[in-house]
Amino acid sequence: MSDLPTTDETGRIGNRTRTAVLGTGALAGVLAFLVGYLVTWVTAGTRAASVTVTGPFGSGVPDWRAVLWVFFDGHFVGTRTPQVFGPDGALWGGGELVDTVSLLDVTYVYAIPPLVLAVAGAAVALHLRSETPRAGVQAGLTVGIGYLVTVVLALFVATQGGIAPSPLRALVVAGIVYPVAFGGLGGFVAVLVTTRTSGERSSPAA
Repeated sequence: MSDLPTTDETGRIGNRTRTAVLGTGALAGVLAFLVGYLVTWVTAGTRAASVTVTGPFGSGVPDWRAVLWVFFDGHFVGTRTPQVFGPDGALWGGGELVDTVSLLDVTYVYAIPPLVLAVAGAAVALHLRSETPRAGVQAGLTVGIGYLVTVVLALFVATQGGIAPSPLRALVVAGIVYPVAFGGLGGFVAVLVTTRTSGERSSPAA
């Protein structure tokens, strides 16, 4: 009898491989979001806490939630202020989007999401041993799965008293555009650098 795998066995192996790839990317995406949030807390936590004291959001907001708003705004999402209505139901004010990053003068936070996503994309590409830049991009794109899921979950806990990141912008920009762009870029660069380094090492000395 032949020891070669049957068509069904080959299909099952392929499915397991794809599942492993997607699972690796999803985990990297979740970790990228969490690391980005923690870096934001460490570098801008003190100023983020002041947004509930001197900012337009009122008091009683826990520091961890204020930091979450700032991290979302690091993706250019925008945090919506609470709406104030009069006795007749007319809108008196509020409801506009505020960029807490600019408000608190912590513009370096804009660099955090691209960096953590690029690193995550590169890590996935290297872990999967992607051999071509195209394969590196494809590996990096899988980071978006976990990142998007974490964005959705974070939106639920980021809401308080009518204050929350813009849901649509959070889902589209933070959840899709950023991980696709920077996760894929990280995977591309990682494979490109690795390929060139390997080529230089294997080239005979002049």
